[in-house]
Amino acid sequence: MATLTETAKVTRKAIKYGAIAFVAITLLWFIGGAAIRYYQALNPPTPPPPTMDFGLLPPIQFPKETGRPKLTLELPTGAIPEFPDRMKVFYAPTKRSGFLDADRAIETARALGFLFQPDQPTETKYIWTNQDQLSSRLNMDIVSGHFKLTRVWQANPALLALSSFTSDRQVITDINNYLRKGGLLPGDIDQEQKATYLAAVGGQLTPTISLSEADFVQIDFFRNNYEGYPFYRPEPDYGLVRAIVSGSRDQADKIIGLDYNYTTVDYLKMGTYPIKTGEVAWQEFSNGGGLVTDKSPKTGNIAIRRILLGYYDSPSQSYAMPIYLFLGDRGFVGYVSAVSDSVLKK
Repeated sequence: MATLTETAKVTRKAIKYGAIAFVAITLLWFIGGAAIRYYQALNPPTPPPPTMDFGLLPPIQFPKETGRPKLTLELPTGAIPEFPDRMKVFYAPTKRSGFLDADRAIETARALGFLFQPDQPTETKYIWTNQDQLSSRLNMDIVSGHFKLTRVWQANPALLALSSFTSDRQVITDINNYLRKGGLLPGDIDQEQKATYLAAVGGQLTPTISLSEADFVQIDFFRNNYEGYPFYRPEPDYGLVRAIVSGSRDQADKIIGLDYNYTTVDYLKMGTYPIKTGEVAWQEFSNGGGLVTDKSPKTGNIAIRRILLGYYDSPSQSYAMPIYLFLGDRGFVGYVSAVSDSVLKK
């Protein structure tokens, strides 16, 4: 029978060797885990192929361009950046004619202050006119919901004396409230806005440099960035919604122009698609592909300073598709489709 002394010795040895084993196992656990992570970093698993949920896509139909300068690539790093090998494509459903189109149009017109019955030059075109001082007029496509509100601000010279704007943010807040009241501010255009200051010169509105010099302020609403990628329209400076605002507090005089061309993008219906490398996109664009936007320089030599990825926001496309953007001197903006040609319909 073991004595108490022998039992204590055995116990001490068990504790000692058990502690050593625990330390060894712990070290092996961390070393093994680090080795596995290092191996995975050197040999990342192959990602699953793009889902291509919509099958082959129709190519982007850019507008016809009016000219193109000579282009050179002068990027800050001297090299075209690395871009992801795939991007999301979203379904952008086109509105179709329905029984409630006219009712919705009349409701929108009333929210904008047009209470009388419209003229109907066609089945889908409605025109409202108000016999007010500014000859207010509203032209609407009742199917798409797109409309243009105009007021003859020149008929009230007193508006120019009311231009006491306090800040861009205040003007944007006022327009947000105005659009929201009429149900005209969807959640994906409530963050990206651009203010342009306008001065009245010879009966026309021309850009000016500061808010203090502005007679009117123009606010353009663009679709909010998606995961850091901006949306660009055929005219990159022209928002989905454009409002021109006077300094008047009277709503009948405050909004002197409103151009509403919002289109829906369904962010829940999407698929991933392979995209071109930056080098392939630049080669295509420099060889005459894509689009040089309308207000870009059309002659001379232009250096491209930045290449970015974004989305093309076009009312004529059924999908919001990725594009490469080429930004250069003198306000140059150019686009080329980013989706790989191999997954486009011929």
